[in-house]
Amino acid sequence: MAEVAAAPTVAELVELLNYPRNKMRDNMDVRFCPHAVFYNPVDERCIYCHQGMECKWLNHNDELVAVERKSMKEFRRELTLACDYVEAQLTPAHLSRRACSCDNCKWLERVRAVLSKEW
Repeated sequence: MAEVAAAPTVAELVELLNYPRNKMRDNMDVRFCPHAVFYNPVDERCIYCHQGMECKWLNHNDELVAVERKSMKEFRRELTLACDYVEAQLTPAHLSRRACSCDNCKWLERVRAVLSKEW
């Protein structure tokens, strides 16, 4: 009989959000952000900002948000979005590698393993 994989703990899910959070912050140019990277859905500068996706995601998942209170469905959605973001940062040449141990690939491998489980 096949073993049922244990569902990830909330602490593990919270920890998985750290890598994309730091990656997004490092990649964002916020020198001219009028809201100090706090997305404002009624400000046209935010609505049309090229960093809107990252800003929205960070505002839903930063250290000031009680991410541990998210539902499992919300964790799955946020990790899926973060996975898409990290994958989008990889170059085509990088994607052709069979086995890579860079930080991006290690994190993606961990997240894919978590997302592949039933929870």
